Amino acid sequence: MSQSQELALVPLDVVDPEILRHLGTAIAKALTLPVKILPPKPLPVRTYHVTRNQYYSTQLLEYLLECADHDGLYRVLGITSVDLYIPIFTFVFGEAQLDGKAALISTYRPRGEASGVRAPHSVLIKRLLKLSLHELGHTFSLPHCRQEGCLMGFAANLEQLDKKNLEFCNYCRIMLADYYSRNSL
Repeated sequence: MSQSQELALVPLDVVDPEILRHLGTAIAKALTLPVKILPPKPLPVRTYHVTRNQYYSTQLLEYLLECADHDGLYRVLGITSVDLYIPIFTFVFGEAQLDGKAALISTYRPRGEASGVRAPHSVLIKRLLKLSLHELGHTFSLPHCRQEGCLMGFAANLEQLDKKNLEFCNYCRIMLADYYSRNSL
């Protein structure tokens, strides 16, 4: 596979290297794409909202795309440990460009930082993998799915996230395969 078909994981600020390794291996297997981990990038101050004490995920996606060393990569998944938001929601687990190049997830809420109840490591890794594949699915043109348990289903809280399967439903799998074939992967 050429460099243009590589997927890069980009830590934004400090992210546990073990989490990055686990996600890199699992994402490569699930999406059959080579994954590499890039050096960490600082969180841009302009994305921080002082009153909310959160980072604006849409601006972080734009920042990911501005980074020169991502040129030529097929997809970029930013991973951060800070709390994310978009103006219409109290928080988001992540965000992605539909049929775009960049996606973003946060470890903050899946870890249990907001509730004060820390998730066991195995639960955290499973949650982060679900979020990663979900957001990357959006970059492959997959919309939110209504099929119960599908990875592409919308999850507004950790309970809904935990109920998702760790795979795409048959319909989303077909759509992903179609995307791959149309784009020569």
